[in-house]
Amino acid sequence: MKTRILIFLLYLPVIYLFTSCKKDWLDQKSDKGLSVPQTPADFQAILDNPLIMNRSYCHVGNRGTDNIFIADVDAGSFGEQDLNQYLWEKDIPWYSDISYIWNYPFSVIESANIVLEGIEKSDQQDPTIKGMKGQALFYRAYAYYSTAQVFCQQYNSATANTALGLPLRTTSDVNQLVQRSNLQQVYDMILSDLQQAADMLPESAPYFTRPTKVSALAMLSRVYLNMQNYKEAKSYADATLAIKSELMDFNNNAQVSSSKAYRFPVNGIGNPEILFYGYKPGNSFENSYLGSAEQANPELYNLYEDNDLRKTFFFGKSATKLNFISSYTGARPEFAGLATNEIYLIRAEASARLGLNSQARADLNKLLQFRFKNGTAPNITEDNDLNLLRKILLERRKELPHTGNTRWEDLRRLNIEPDFAITLTRTFKGKQYSIAPNSPRYVLPIANSEIRLSGIEQNPR
Repeated sequence: MKTRILIFLLYLPVIYLFTSCKKDWLDQKSDKGLSVPQTPADFQAILDNPLIMNRSYCHVGNRGTDNIFIADVDAGSFGEQDLNQYLWEKDIPWYSDISYIWNYPFSVIESANIVLEGIEKSDQQDPTIKGMKGQALFYRAYAYYSTAQVFCQQYNSATANTALGLPLRTTSDVNQLVQRSNLQQVYDMILSDLQQAADMLPESAPYFTRPTKVSALAMLSRVYLNMQNYKEAKSYADATLAIKSELMDFNNNAQVSSSKAYRFPVNGIGNPEILFYGYKPGNSFENSYLGSAEQANPELYNLYEDNDLRKTFFFGKSATKLNFISSYTGARPEFAGLATNEIYLIRAEASARLGLNSQARADLNKLLQFRFKNGTAPNITEDNDLNLLRKILLERRKELPHTGNTRWEDLRRLNIEPDFAITLTRTFKGKQYSIAPNSPRYVLPIANSEIRLSGIEQNPR
């Protein structure tokens, strides 16, 4: 049975990618040699598949940020869809008219719904069943959140009830046509799933690829920050750090070392900061290695002081390239999960916005103490509200330069505020490109194949 379930897991993303709403692949399962999961062990096997549940999210936003640089000579290393996103072009011709960026997270949602339906008749008070339900709800929320950051407008409470959302699928029936909801409904579902997950998930798990209670609390903190609900963002950051608050000391060579190929513990094992392990699907925009055609923006690199160990551990320089060379995966794929460093920064920002400047400074200073060479960390004493907030946002950019969609999400949400809105510009092959704050090009187009199959509304560009 384990072998047959493995076959089912391997087929699942392919099934989602290539079956139209008019095909019922479940009716064809015998022809494909698939075995439909039935037991709790089967459903846990679905949730424990890291190739789907821990990496199939929309983490391409950073291509359009000011953290990335592509030299003219490296243009041939990228597909047209990659370059067009980097240059904020109107059209993005997805591979073969199919967008894995859209389909991957919906394979996570499909997996979560299969589990939720499969355990529906089981004893909901059984700790094992309860934990599986919490995992499925967490994964579904994580997938919807990451997808909304790429294919929906930035959340704004004033417009969320009319802004285009996503198809909210709560069933595994691929024949069911689901149109786009509004954005408020998307966030309501994300919050509901995460709040339920936080109540159901256990305090610990045998593998850190499985979400736990602290994973859900941390994700709630991230979502509320994105929604500009700073009171709730701080509350959930407090709850997260009350359970797990350890930071990794970048001076500790046993944990972080330039002698390691990817600087940090391999596959995140032994990294005390990780709250949920996620990583980006591998391509040239989502990997860290010296010599990559995707480079770090020199302007970003120059923001780091020489005694800032992040400058040493995050970046690598060759004669012709400046690259991101490491992340919390301790491997080539970029980290796209949750960790305590982000939660400290969320709490610092939320505290500053709530007028709790001393608490904001305390969190920021604690983080920096573990990032600079021993005895050289700056002591942040700024008390001016706006200047302190600017400092926190700067450190957030420096701490999370290539983690998930963080910079992309920050640009989108901060563009709502006149004090932080910026116009990005690039020069590529002698031509200047730009993207204005709140531009519709901060929302990617959905692949035409999906539009044809489901009839959902396309994003205006």
